[in-house]
Amino acid sequence: MPHGDISDSAASFCALTGLVSLFYPQAWFLGVGPIQPMLDDTASPALLSLIQVVGGLLTLLGPVFFVVRWNTLNGKAAMLGCLVASATFAAVGLKMDSWKFVPRGWYLFASAFLVSGLHFGFNANPMLTSAMLLEKEKAKAAKKA
Repeated sequence: MPHGDISDSAASFCALTGLVSLFYPQAWFLGVGPIQPMLDDTASPALLSLIQVVGGLLTLLGPVFFVVRWNTLNGKAAMLGCLVASATFAAVGLKMDSWKFVPRGWYLFASAFLVSGLHFGFNANPMLTSAMLLEKEKAKAAKKA
């Protein structure tokens, strides 16, 4: 996909939240404005380690979302993964608050993965064959001449 679209926004979101989770996992215990903390528990060493592991996975998604050319096949696979992640983030947030909506960071993640997944699945690049690429190169060469 061309750069500057939703896949780049998803890449930036994952990279930023991943790096924050890696280097400042305590951020999951902070609220910002109307958004409540993602976790209300105490920041135990085990929980902080788990947040860092999640941060590593989010950091992995950053460059993947940035460099992969999403086509009609792998775009659907990415959409499936993003929709599962979105549903999981939303369910965790809802379970924390007895299935009542309380604004928390979980819903920011759920929204980001939902929008990203829909983009990957329904705004994919066509799968180009070698014949199609050769034709494009011929047209480009003819245009230069």
